[in-house]
Amino acid sequence: MPLSLWDAASIAAKTLTYAATLGAAGAVFFLAVCGPLIAGGDRPRIRSVVVGLAVLSVFAGGAQILVSAGSMADDAAGLWEGSLIRMVWQAGAGRANAIRAIGLLLAALGVWSARPPWWALLGAAMAATSFAWTGHARALHPDVLPVMLVSAHLVGIAFWLGALAPLLIVSRNGDVSRIAATAARFGSAAVFVVGGLMAAGVALLWMLLGDVTALWSSAYGRSVMLKLAFVGCLLCFAAFNKLRLTPRLRAGDSRAVRSLRTSIRFEMILGAVILAVTAGLTTLFGPPALG
Repeated sequence: MPLSLWDAASIAAKTLTYAATLGAAGAVFFLAVCGPLIAGGDRPRIRSVVVGLAVLSVFAGGAQILVSAGSMADDAAGLWEGSLIRMVWQAGAGRANAIRAIGLLLAALGVWSARPPWWALLGAAMAATSFAWTGHARALHPDVLPVMLVSAHLVGIAFWLGALAPLLIVSRNGDVSRIAATAARFGSAAVFVVGGLMAAGVALLWMLLGDVTALWSSAYGRSVMLKLAFVGCLLCFAAFNKLRLTPRLRAGDSRAVRSLRTSIRFEMILGAVILAVTAGLTTLFGPPALG
C-alpha cells in the first residue's frame, strides 16, 4: 500500500507527540528516582527539557488533530474545517489531548521542586497514558484490561526512554562518582520497570494478534516484528550500560563516561525509530483481532 502525503504527515505528528510526551513524563520519573544524586547545575537543564518537551507535545498533538481533519477531507482546506476538527476532537482525540495537556502542566510545574511531588508524578503518568484513550487497545471488547495493559506499557516506556536525555545531561557533569551513582540507581529501577513493560506489551500483543501466526501472515504482525527487532537492539545497549559501563564507572574509570554518552545517543536514536515504527503501525494497519 503506497504511503500518502497525509499518512506521512500523520506518522510524523504522532512520532513527535509520542517522543515529546514520553520524554517529558520520563524525565519527571527520572528526577523522582535519581533526584538526590543530581548536581545542582544539572537540575535547571533537566527542567528546561521537561518544559520544552511539554510545550512541543501540546503543539504536536494539535497538529495531529489538524492533519486528521485534512486527511478526512483529502484536501489542505480540511486542516481548517471546523466541522471536521470537531469530529476528530469528539472521536477521542480531544479527551486524550486535554488529559495530556493537564498532565504535562502538572509535571512541568512539579519539576521546580527539589524533588517532584506526588501530583507531578500523577501528571506525568496522566500524560504518558493519555495515548491509551485512543487507538487499537480501546477498540477491543471488553476494553478494560487492554487499556490497563497499554497504560502500564506506556508508563514503562516513558520511564525508560524519558530518562535518556537527563542521563546524557548528568554524564556531561564530569563527576565520575556522581555519574556512576546515578546510572546505578536508574539501572536498578529500570530492571523492574522494563520487565513490567515487556510483560504488559506481550500480553497486549497477544490480544491484538489473536493468533501467533499473525506475526508473519499479516502486515500488522510483520511491522510488530520490525519494532521488536529495534527493541532488542535497545535492550542490548541497556544491558551493556548496566553490566559493563556502570561497574567501570563505579571503579572510577573516566573513559567509561565517553562510552556511556555514546551508548545513550544510540539508545535515543533507536528509541526515536521505535516510536516512528509505532506511529506507522497505528496509522497504516489494523490488528488482526479487530479484522
